[in-house]
Amino acid sequence: MKYAEFVKAGEIKIVNKPMPKIEKDDDVIIKVLRTCVCGSDLWAYRGLEEQGHENSGHEIIGVIEEVGKEITTVEKGDFVIAPFTHGCGHCRACLAGFDGVCMNRSSGDNFSGGYQAEYVRYQHAQ
Repeated sequence: MKYAEFVKAGEIKIVNKPMPKIEKDDDVIIKVLRTCVCGSDLWAYRGLEEQGHENSGHEIIGVIEEVGKEITTVEKGDFVIAPFTHGCGHCRACLAGFDGVCMNRSSGDNFSGGYQAEYVRYQHAQ
């Protein structure tokens, strides 16, 4: 699949990467229809912030391509909007609809990146 990769300030290239796969039971794979350029992407692009090779694009609109075993709220073919931050789906904040203040953020997998690509693996998709 095609993937936008930062090379250095002011330079991005398109590379081929393997398709993402379901790794955990609460993952989904999304075919990206539209991706956003976030303000945080521009800091790195301008050279104002150090950036590795992964693009930090992290907001997408797409279609569900595959779902993990625990997913019951979406299915293949569903149109979705995926924000950059998301919760675990299990803590009190998430269950109350406030996944932006997830109480389990310390797990390190509640923030999305690398979404300027043809497909993405979205974690905690329930």
